[in-house]
Amino acid sequence: MPTVSVVEIDEDFNVKPDSLKVFEVEDNSIIFDALEDQGHELPHGCLAGSCGSCRCFVIEGLENLSSPSLIEENTTTDIYNNLNNKVQSHTETSCVRLTCRARITKEKVKIAIIK
Repeated sequence: MPTVSVVEIDEDFNVKPDSLKVFEVEDNSIIFDALEDQGHELPHGCLAGSCGSCRCFVIEGLENLSSPSLIEENTTTDIYNNLNNKVQSHTETSCVRLTCRARITKEKVKIAIIK
């Protein structure tokens, strides 16, 4: 069964100590739905991939997620364009995805929610 690990990050985008939470999820489940079903609340707005409120950095396991849809690609492009230089340098080692659109296809994924 795949797992999603969620960590919190501080204002400098460093992982906060002791913030790791791990959830077992069903194959091919949407991250947002799978975590909500287990009582873990994530930021959200439209839940359709257009507002970007549910954005996250994928720290590990990008290859274990579905490919982004055109809507998600457009939204994450806007997110990249609106983030400051500090965050953009962080995105060189991480990818931004939307928890309301990204499906877990296998194994494990580690994410950090961008507030």
